[in-house]
Amino acid sequence: MKKILISTVITLAAGLANAANFVSVDVDTVKDTTTNAKSTAQYFRAGTDVAGLNVGLQVRTAVFDNGGMLNSVEGTVGRNFGAVNVFGGIGHDNGFNGARGGDYQYGLVGASVGVPIGPFYGYAGVKTRVNWQDNTPKQTVGFAGVSYPLNKKFSINAGVSASRQDITENAWSIGLRAGF
Repeated sequence: MKKILISTVITLAAGLANAANFVSVDVDTVKDTTTNAKSTAQYFRAGTDVAGLNVGLQVRTAVFDNGGMLNSVEGTVGRNFGAVNVFGGIGHDNGFNGARGGDYQYGLVGASVGVPIGPFYGYAGVKTRVNWQDNTPKQTVGFAGVSYPLNKKFSINAGVSASRQDITENAWSIGLRAGF
């Protein structure tokens, strides 16, 4: 099952990257509010519109200052209701350092909103993991940020986020987005 899921995600990622309306690369500085562990997380995101739906892919890799790594992949499908995008999806977390048996799958649901604010574009949202296994970590993430266009195709992003439940982290980020 794991190999089928990974193969499917890779195939979808390749197709989505080729058909993307946007791709972005962001870097977060993260601090766990329970353990004080610090990490740097790199995000790759791509998204497109298909038949009135927003399809997205997110790949996150976190490298901890004291050693170790986490990696996850999420795919989402959403729909806009005015300025609000409501979405759901699935994810796969490889577990700490990809330890054997440490990986797990999860669902996710959320909503985000984006609006122009002068020369900026502001966005905010919340998403939560929907776990079907009792031993997998629960997580709800709130996020907000702004995007500033550098030209017609590129913009720079800055944001903050906070995770709560079993995973408790605060982060700030900066990144670059390309639109097609």
